[in-house]
Amino acid sequence: MLTGGCIRHNVLKQGPWLGVIRFDSTEHTMDLPFNMIYALTPDRQKVIQVSNAEEAIMITEIIFSGDSVFMKFPVFTSEIAALIRHDSLIGRYYPKGKEEGGGFQFYAVPDITDRFPWASQKPMANLTGRWKITENGGTADSSVMVGEFVQDSNHISGTIMNTGGDYRYLEGKVSGNKFMISAVDGAHTLILTADISPRGKLENGRFMGSPIWKTSWTAVKNDTITLPGMDQLVKVNTKSPPFNFDFQDINGDKVSLADPRFKNKVVVVAAIGTWCPNCLDETIFFRDMYTKYRGQGLEIVALCFEGKSFEVSKPAMERFVSQTGAGYPFLYAGPRGRGSMRSVMFSLDGRLAYPTTLYFDRKGVIRKVETGFYGPGTGQHYTEFCNETSTFIEKLLNEKP
Repeated sequence: MLTGGCIRHNVLKQGPWLGVIRFDSTEHTMDLPFNMIYALTPDRQKVIQVSNAEEAIMITEIIFSGDSVFMKFPVFTSEIAALIRHDSLIGRYYPKGKEEGGGFQFYAVPDITDRFPWASQKPMANLTGRWKITENGGTADSSVMVGEFVQDSNHISGTIMNTGGDYRYLEGKVSGNKFMISAVDGAHTLILTADISPRGKLENGRFMGSPIWKTSWTAVKNDTITLPGMDQLVKVNTKSPPFNFDFQDINGDKVSLADPRFKNKVVVVAAIGTWCPNCLDETIFFRDMYTKYRGQGLEIVALCFEGKSFEVSKPAMERFVSQTGAGYPFLYAGPRGRGSMRSVMFSLDGRLAYPTTLYFDRKGVIRKVETGFYGPGTGQHYTEFCNETSTFIEKLLNEKP
């Protein structure tokens, strides 16, 4: 259990903290807040819990050096380096790790549990429900997303889904006619704001995920809005050569789909990135599927699109594999990017997203292709995916070679 404690000069205070990431010093209205708790476990281990709605991320890689503290998020390579200044933290958030440089301004103050403490008006509307979100409306980049939110008093949580996946766990507030919601999970750094119109629409919406990842959006309630199924966006090109791969795993050993270990097996091939939060959610699902069905003939392989070389990418891949506990092969498939992914996934036509997943039967025939992933932050959508995919894998396992 996470408990509080006493403050001493240049010693990090135990208890709740409000962290803030500042993308742009000229746009303080888009400062990204998130909730943290610093604590010592009963065996005196240091832990920082970062929360987004129902998600609790436990940071255990914490180093104190003089008046500085360094915190590394699990699974991904993001970290925070900050100075302890009396009752606050001042430093930087590095989305790709401190060694990569850059990063965004970060500060944190203790004893605050409210995610948006500066927004305290009585909400003028309840936004619970399903929303049609139009991003970059009226432009060539316009797209439709689906938001699902639950509001209790002025607290709101939920997620946003698009054809590539979901924004995972979002949490925020409704204050007066203002909507605000955010997430920090080691991969995503997201904040969305909007005005609530007198007619209940969300207008003047702003989204920011980094200094250059910015969009505008509007939304209207729509209980029937749907997105294309994950298995409808990408198809197998029947005129292409048979799909195959031949890449190094994290130990440097070559692995090919033609290897004997895959013969007469049901094989799932997932194109992922260890930097991708939706890929993390899918990996955790497949980790459990592999444990359950490996003895019945299931094999899973992850094709990882990472840095410019295997050597550069290996540490991040090793970290991802170690901390997810996935026991199947993770192969370096090339650098991150559309061209690289398309050259490897040459048998597919359509819009490829991370992750993109192929399901092979025991005869080596691709029986299903899915692109994108809706994780546990989507609630019922994730539950339905788990049930349907488990049933489909069992069906393939029960077929004869």
